Amino acid sequence: MVRDSDEEKTIELVKENQLLRTIIDSIHEGVFVTNEKNEIILYNQEVEKTEGLKRENVLGKTEDQVYLSADYNFNETVTKKVLRTGKPVMEQFHKYKLENGHQMNVIYSTFPFYYQGKIAAVYSIGRDINQINRFILNTLEMENKLKTEENTVRQIGARYFLDDIVGISANIHETVLLARKVARHNSPVLIVGETGTGKEIFAHGMHNSSCYAKGPFIPVNCAAIPDTLLESVLFGSVKGAFTGAGDIPGLFEQAEGGTIFLDEINSMPFSLQAKLLRVLQDKSVRRIGSKEEISVNCRVISATNIDPFDTLNEKIIRPDLFFRLATVAINIPPLRERKVDIQVLCKHFINKYNNEFGFIVEDVSSDLLSLFEKYHWPGNVRELENIIESAMNLMEPGEKILAFRHIPNYYHERLNNYQQNSQNRNPDIVTLHDALLEFEKKFIEEALASNDNNITQTAKVLGISRQHLHLKLKTHKILKNFKRNGIK
Repeated sequence: MVRDSDEEKTIELVKENQLLRTIIDSIHEGVFVTNEKNEIILYNQEVEKTEGLKRENVLGKTEDQVYLSADYNFNETVTKKVLRTGKPVMEQFHKYKLENGHQMNVIYSTFPFYYQGKIAAVYSIGRDINQINRFILNTLEMENKLKTEENTVRQIGARYFLDDIVGISANIHETVLLARKVARHNSPVLIVGETGTGKEIFAHGMHNSSCYAKGPFIPVNCAAIPDTLLESVLFGSVKGAFTGAGDIPGLFEQAEGGTIFLDEINSMPFSLQAKLLRVLQDKSVRRIGSKEEISVNCRVISATNIDPFDTLNEKIIRPDLFFRLATVAINIPPLRERKVDIQVLCKHFINKYNNEFGFIVEDVSSDLLSLFEKYHWPGNVRELENIIESAMNLMEPGEKILAFRHIPNYYHERLNNYQQNSQNRNPDIVTLHDALLEFEKKFIEEALASNDNNITQTAKVLGISRQHLHLKLKTHKILKNFKRNGIK
C-alpha cells in the first residue's frame, strides 16, 4: 500500500511538472532560467520566438556559451548580481544584439529561486518592446470595439474592425493579417481594390487597430466633392479668402490625433495633389487665404479602385505623391478570386437582414449557391449583399431557404446570361482579364446609349465620377467611337 501511494505521488508530481511546463510555454512572456552553475535549464517558447534560437541548442549550456556577441552583458550585470545579492531586479530595460544580428530590446524582471535556504536558480521574465507595443495596440482595439458596441447611438467615426471582415479564403486572411501588421505603425497606406471589395471597411479596421484608435476617423470621398470645393474642405479657409468663406478648419485639422481616409484618391485634381504632397511631407496645412502653417498629426490612408500603376501611366496621380501615399500598399482581392467565401458571405448577409426584417431565413439553396459560385461578380461583395437584400425583400415570412425564385428579375437575366456565356466560351480564346474588360466596355456603351450619350448622367447611373468615366472611355477607346454621335 505504501508503495502504491508513493507511485501515485510520483505520477502526480510528473503530471504537475508537465502541466507547469505547458503553462510556461503558453504564456506571452519570455521565461529564462539558469541554475547556480549558470547553466540554462529553462527556455520557453516565447524566448525561442523572440530571439530566434532553438531550445535544444540552448539548454544545458552557460549564458557565455550561447550569447557570444560582445555587447551581451546580461550574465555579468544581472544574473551574477542576483546570485550574489539574492535581491530581485525589477522592470529594467536591456538592449543587446544576438550573433545572428537580431536586435533585442527587452523589459525584464529577474528573481532568485531559493531551495532549502540557498539560491538554486535565477529566473527572468521579460517581454520584447515590439511585443509590448502589439499588446497595447490590441488592447486599444478591443477597448475601442467594446465602447463602440456599448453605444446605442454611434458617433461619426470608424464603425468597423478587422475582425468584422468576413471570409475563410487564404487570400482574404493574408490581406487582413497584412492590414493588422501595417496598422501598428503610422506610415501612409494605399488600399487598392475594385469597387465593392470593402476598401472602406479595411480603412475603418486599420484605424481601430492603430495607436490613433482613440482619435477621430475622417472619411473623404474625393470623387463626391466638386473640384472647386475640395481644397477648402481638406485644408480649411479663413474669413474673406473667397466669397462666403469663413474661419473653417479643414478635414486634416479635424483628423488631428486620428485618421483621414482619402477614398478614390485617383479622382483628386492634379493641381491639388501638389498641395497634398506638401502636407504629407511637412505635416502642416495652410488654410486658403492664410499665411500661417498649422501642424497636423494624423494617419493618412488612401484608396483607389483602379490599378495604381495605371494612375501613373495615365498621369492621374503625380508620381511623387503616389510613392508618398503608397509607402505600404494593400491589395484587396475581388470576390471572383475568393469564391470559397461566397457561402459564408451569404450567411452573414442573411443574418444581417434577418435582424432587420424579423425573418428566420437559414441559408441559400444549393442551386442558387452554385449559380453564385459561377458568376463573375463585377460589383464584388457589395453586389452580393445587394442581391441578398433584394431577394429577402421578396420572401414570405416563415420561409427559411432563399432560392432562385426570390432573386429579382433583372438579376435573373444577368446570372443566366453569364452562365450561358461561360458555357459557350472557349477558354483558349480569351483570358479572364480580357473578358472582364470586354464586359465593362459593353456595359459602359449600353449605359451611354440609354442616357443619350450624356457623360454626367451616365457617370451618375454607373455610380462613378465624371473624371473616372472619362478615364474608362479613354481606356476602352470608346471616346473616339462616340465623338461623332455627340457625346456631351
